[in-house]
Amino acid sequence: MIAQSLVDEVRRLLSEGKLSQRKIAQATGVSRGTVGAIASGRRRDRPVVTASDEDGCDEPVGPPERCDGCGALVYLPCRLCRMRKLLAVRPIARLPERPIEPLGLDLRDDHRARYEQVRARCMEAGEQPGDCPDFPGGKMGRSPSQTPV
Repeated sequence: MIAQSLVDEVRRLLSEGKLSQRKIAQATGVSRGTVGAIASGRRRDRPVVTASDEDGCDEPVGPPERCDGCGALVYLPCRLCRMRKLLAVRPIARLPERPIEPLGLDLRDDHRARYEQVRARCMEAGEQPGDCPDFPGGKMGRSPSQTPV
């Protein structure tokens, strides 16, 4: 993708009509095909992407510099410091804790009974099913067939 300023330069040279497309390609450093596409209108313009005024984030200008806030070598304005300021004002909403309800499994009757036994034993012990060593996939990783009843 070439810069919009380069596309504008090619258009300006084409509109002057003094140079051939080949000479314009050599002068600007773009391919002859790109110059031809610009000349014929086949190359569509892409919108210029800019940060909205709402988020207040400017495009970097100049070489990287040390940020006064965090000391990192960044393109100013420092986005890390900006995010830290935003998070101080408006913290990230946390996801709710995992429910301790059954997983909504569609089990056969004998498997459902075994599941409910193991789950009840874990709940009596005050453990979450995922932390219970007797629960399938728990800390010990024992399967129901390995767990004594």
